[in-house]
Amino acid sequence: MHELYLEKPGDLKMRESRPVPAPKDNEVKVKVIYGGICGSDLSILRGKIPHAVYPCRPGHEILGTVVEAGEKSRYSVGTKVASFPNTYCGKCEFCLQGRTNICMNKKVFGLTVDGLFAQEIIIDSEFLVPLPPDLADEKAILVEPFAVNVHALQRTPILRGKSVAVIGCGTEGLLATVLLNHRGADLTVLDVNPLKMEKAQSLNKNIKAMHPADAKGKEYDVVVEAAGVKASIEQAFQLVKPGGAMIALGVASGEISYPSLRITRNEITIYGTIIYTKKDFADALTFLQDPTFNVAPILSRIDPFTKYREAFADALTGNFAKIVLDFR
Repeated sequence: MHELYLEKPGDLKMRESRPVPAPKDNEVKVKVIYGGICGSDLSILRGKIPHAVYPCRPGHEILGTVVEAGEKSRYSVGTKVASFPNTYCGKCEFCLQGRTNICMNKKVFGLTVDGLFAQEIIIDSEFLVPLPPDLADEKAILVEPFAVNVHALQRTPILRGKSVAVIGCGTEGLLATVLLNHRGADLTVLDVNPLKMEKAQSLNKNIKAMHPADAKGKEYDVVVEAAGVKASIEQAFQLVKPGGAMIALGVASGEISYPSLRITRNEITIYGTIIYTKKDFADALTFLQDPTFNVAPILSRIDPFTKYREAFADALTGNFAKIVLDFR
């Protein structure tokens, strides 16, 4: 068996993994099918997250099958599962409110503890979600990043015909576009990369696309900031109509300029959002099981995990949506 391993920033390797022990109590052994490369994986590879712990096995987006189960496990052998990106304690004030996504004691796979990019892993079944056996693997691998959007976009009502701008057409921005299009929003997407805007427009001919530099003076009921860079966050504040809302979906580091007077006088609401709960995960699965819900353009390609170097290098270019590794 093999795994990917990040010795230090920029030093990603494939190595033979230690024998995986038998699961105990609530644990399961999972044979990994697919692993999706996330933007956070790229940031960890580049050394852009200050609290990342090295060395570390990367990865948190996986699809796999339970091949062995502890005596208290939630899932039996043969169950197809996807993973949460982090643990939660179940005891802090937020977990007790059902808000496990902001647990005070969470540990993040591939960031603060070993991740999941290996052919076989041991994991507590609490942090897995069972998947319908008839859901195609190519859709199932998208459920984790899609659940992020399901959670984010229910922070504010988005009714049919409401004007919405999505800034950033990476994986999360594209998934937001899919969901907003499904809900009938009047959609505009913004990105500096024409290839990404073309992919967004391929979802529906009525989706408008523009370079951020061409958006000056335009306003929208809701702005979804999905790029996670300083310039796009600051632009998002300027694009929201009076009484409108901004959803801060992208993850950025560093300080930004906050236009206090504009936000206060226009009663603009800002919604912070991070990952999801199991309820959001279940809702995401409902969408993905709908044959009319088209997420096919989001999956750029699937590579054998032995070609991890090429896969990560291409993901870093920003010219692709979701690149997936096949661990079989």
